[in-house]
Amino acid sequence: MRLDNPRIVTAKHPNMGNLVGVTNGSRHLSDAKYLSSIHIGNDDDMETRTFKTIIHCLTKENDYLKRENRRLMKIHHEIGGLCRT
Repeated sequence: MRLDNPRIVTAKHPNMGNLVGVTNGSRHLSDAKYLSSIHIGNDDDMETRTFKTIIHCLTKENDYLKRENRRLMKIHHEIGGLCRT
């Protein structure tokens, strides 16, 4: 299956824990073409644990980058507003 506009979506589910899904441009987890729980279980082998840990790190990094981008855009708009007056 080919995705034209892939987007990674994360969510917390009450029974399945943290979920990550890949959609075709949608922001809703219900539209996910691929869906996986990233809860690290005791029965996971080392390769699966490593994979899920990497996903945890990437989602945290992604949230950090989103916040940082919003902060920088706010500063950019403030500076732009000052330059225009």
